[in-house]
Amino acid sequence: MPSAHEHPHRNVWTLVIGYAAFLIGSSLHPFRDWEPSQWSAAFLSAPLPPFITRTDISTNFLVYVPFGYMLALALARPRKRGGAVTLASLAGLALSLALESLQQLVPARIASNLDVFLNTLGACTGAILSLHHQRFLRAFRKAHRWRVKWFLPGRWVDAGLALLLLWGLAQFSLLPVPGAGWLGLHLRSIDTSLGGLDKLNLAWFGAVTLEMLTLGAFTACLLRPGRYVSAMVLLFLLAFAIKLLTATILLKLRVVGGVLSLETLSGFLLAFWLLLNPFLSRRRVGLAAALLGVTLLARLALAEYLLLPKASLLNIMGLAKASASLWPYLALGVIWLVRLRAYRREQAHRPHPKPPHETRHEAGKTSPIDADGNSRTRREAGDNHA
Repeated sequence: MPSAHEHPHRNVWTLVIGYAAFLIGSSLHPFRDWEPSQWSAAFLSAPLPPFITRTDISTNFLVYVPFGYMLALALARPRKRGGAVTLASLAGLALSLALESLQQLVPARIASNLDVFLNTLGACTGAILSLHHQRFLRAFRKAHRWRVKWFLPGRWVDAGLALLLLWGLAQFSLLPVPGAGWLGLHLRSIDTSLGGLDKLNLAWFGAVTLEMLTLGAFTACLLRPGRYVSAMVLLFLLAFAIKLLTATILLKLRVVGGVLSLETLSGFLLAFWLLLNPFLSRRRVGLAAALLGVTLLARLALAEYLLLPKASLLNIMGLAKASASLWPYLALGVIWLVRLRAYRREQAHRPHPKPPHETRHEAGKTSPIDADGNSRTRREAGDNHA
């Protein structure tokens, strides 16, 4: 009979197998029109691709980090963690080589030696990070305690917090969430002046303002009383940092100025000021629902699609666009469920009035014994008082 400590490894192996299946599926998609005669090992010594984008680099690196992390955990044994890191890195190299070789048989895919290098580097990075797994667990427990202090209890609030993480993923689309499907990228060099107020990108300013207002109101629906202002300050700082980080990862530094533009900063400041208004802060649930409704109406009127974009879900940009498209619908559902749970809780603690016939029946009951030791009804006591 297996001991209790073996079960975590068994669970990790399940995750490793599932994630490896995901890598195989995403690498060999669309699984048709295979041409076995095209196989060759020449791609390993071929020159680097003439066009290398930051999106390709970040995707090929990041997608193998979880694989290396989980595999190193599954292989780890006491005092033998270094060997697990080596084996996980080699496994990442072998899997990447196999999949890149098979990609030559799929006309829609291109095998690249750079992809093999980035995949292996990602697997190795994940394996090294697994050495700090216990520290990550302690940090997670601290984060859970912080979650309990700052946010309301309940699984639907947990779903709302997961949606905040999904918003972070949506930022890899490099667009404000309300602008998904219709708004173009706002690219500007950092050292380029605006050149007059008539040059303002008002669509970008409006989308950023609407996004931050919606994000702030949605987050406020999840908070415990007394955490509003501190949470708004922290939220806006983190949101700006995430936008700047994603733009730096995916764009050339000379065009990151769009994130630091006057339109973006003005949108952040205006949204923050409005959210601190007591009239709006007291009506956070209605405000969040209304803003999400405006976002969906704008998409209905302006976007090229209503629900999901025509983009591959097998890279960061595609996942980000899908996340930005689905986020308003999911946020509306979470708000409704959180509010419904709060309403049911209020109803459960509210005293229910007794039916009229029970009230009349209790009126004739014997009152407590008086000072003379005699028992009197409330009606008799009223007559005597009269």
